[in-house]
This record gives sequence, structure tokens and C-alpha cells, in this order.
Amino acid sequence: MKALLLLQAGPDYTLAPANVPIPLPGAREVRLRVRASSINPVDYKFARDGSNLAMPHILGIDAAGEIEAVGPEVSDWQPGQRVMAVTNLYRWGAYAEFVVVDVSVLSRLPDELSFEQAAALPCAGLTAWQAVHRKLKLQQPGLTVLITGAGGGVGGFTVQMCRQARARVIATASRSVERVRTLGADEVIDYRKADVLAETLRLTQGRGVDAVIDLVSAESATALLPLLRHNGELVCVVARPREKDLPPWGKAISLHDVALAFAYQFGDAENLREIARAGETLAQAVAQGRIDPQITRIISLDEVPAALREAEAGHTQGKVVIRL
Repeated sequence: MKALLLLQAGPDYTLAPANVPIPLPGAREVRLRVRASSINPVDYKFARDGSNLAMPHILGIDAAGEIEAVGPEVSDWQPGQRVMAVTNLYRWGAYAEFVVVDVSVLSRLPDELSFEQAAALPCAGLTAWQAVHRKLKLQQPGLTVLITGAGGGVGGFTVQMCRQARARVIATASRSVERVRTLGADEVIDYRKADVLAETLRLTQGRGVDAVIDLVSAESATALLPLLRHNGELVCVVARPREKDLPPWGKAISLHDVALAFAYQFGDAENLREIARAGETLAQAVAQGRIDPQITRIISLDEVPAALREAEAGHTQGKVVIRL
């Protein structure tokens, strides 16, 4: 099969096209004919680090396509079914014509949903889903949520989901201010031009926010802690603040981590099935026009190395999808 191999990890990571053997599915696995994948920060982060990867490796956490073969213990899935999946980062991924995935993480696709639309969803969309619905829950309307890094794929999905939960959404972005506003943010702060803390306090009449969803860094999450109201919540998608930087116990904040892909390492089959069920809900929402998949560009497999470098430099907005 044609694949894009990671030959060398590190800051100067090397990717090259190659022909490699088609993988065989295990007992409770299926092999997908990959029709589309997408670019995600976790892909270039693993290319840069790669310390626990066997080389050569195939990146690509997002997979959308048809089941091409099933393992000997698989009875509830059939060849030809259209699906999407979050792949295991430590096994060969979806920057290839075929990928093997655990049946627990498969999400069925509506007929109305294209493979390109589906490929935009697994990593970014389900990370947002975990942040908004699994962690915050947002059970009452009118809560104020600050979302940092809203111009990227996860940020855009998070804005849409918070808006649909009837929260007041304040988002930060730079070049994508208008796009984030069209996705449903009530207020968008251009962090290059304004102090995020001061502007958020101004927008909330000094009251702060009920929740922060930080998509940037531990430093960003730490800097935003003063904005949380009593009983506020902080959701960290990249990294959490150090314990010594947290506010006093009496402020009663809740701290949440989101690490979608690490369900393979720290979860079990039920954790993966929860991801798959959420994926089907998200796929239906996109098929029905209730969620924008945010596709800004469609590229070929040969264009992936340059697209990863663009994303690494912070020049990517929305979702860049790969058509195979």
C-alpha cells in the first residue's frame, strides 16, 4: 500500500512516501480502506518527539473510509460499511491507503456525510465533545465560557458546541477572528491587540467566567486562572497548570484534563466505545447541518509534510483534510 512514512523523529523529522505491506487485522480489529484523513497538532508533535515510536512509523490519528476486512472474532461489522475512527497513536496511522483499528472505536457514518467531512471530526471534534459534554456538561443556559485558541479545529468545534449548549462564548483568536465569530462566538478577543484578562473582565463587568477551555498551553491555562469565578471550571486540552499555581482551596474550582487519544493507553474498551458513540452523534450533527466541519482546504498525501510544517508554525485555520 502507499503510505507516508516517518523515517526520523525530532525537530527535523523526515517524512517520505513509500510502498509498505498491507496490515492484517487482529482478532477484534478491522482493516479500513482509508478515503480521507486530516492534519492535527498531535501528528506533528509525535513526529517531533517520537521517543516511544518504532521507526518507520505512519502518522495520522483521523481515519475515514470503508471496512475492507474484519478480524476472526468480529461479527458485528461487515466489509463495505462506512466508518470513521480515532486511531492508536502508537500504531501505524491513517496517512496510508489502509489502517487497522480496534472495533470498539468505530463510528458509523450517515450516507449524507462525505469521507472528507468525516475525516475532519475524530480528533478535533471529539476532543471538543469531551471538553464540552464529558467534562463541563454545561447543564444550565447562560454560563459564560472563555475558549482560547479558537481559530484551530478543536477551538472551532468547541465554540459551536458551547453555543448550542446556550452558553455565552468569549473566544480568543488572531487571524481568524471573523471566522470564529461566524461559528457562534459572542465575543472574540484578538490576543495580538488586547490583553485577554483585562478584556474578559471588561466584557463580564468584572465578574469573570464560569469556565475556561484552554487549547494553548500550561502557561496560558495558568494565566487565565484569575478569571474563574467561585466554583469555576478549567478544562485543559494541552497541559494543566502546576499544583502550586492553582488558586486557594476555598475558590472551589474544578480542574479537568482532556486527552482523547490516550484512551488507548489509560482506558479500556468501554472508554473507546464512549468515543465511538460520541462520534456517531457528531457525524449526525454534521450531516444535518448543525455543526460545521470547518474544512478550509483539501490536500493530497504528497502535500502532508508541508501541511504539517504549516500547522506547526501556527498558520493553519480550521481543518485541513487529506484525500486518499
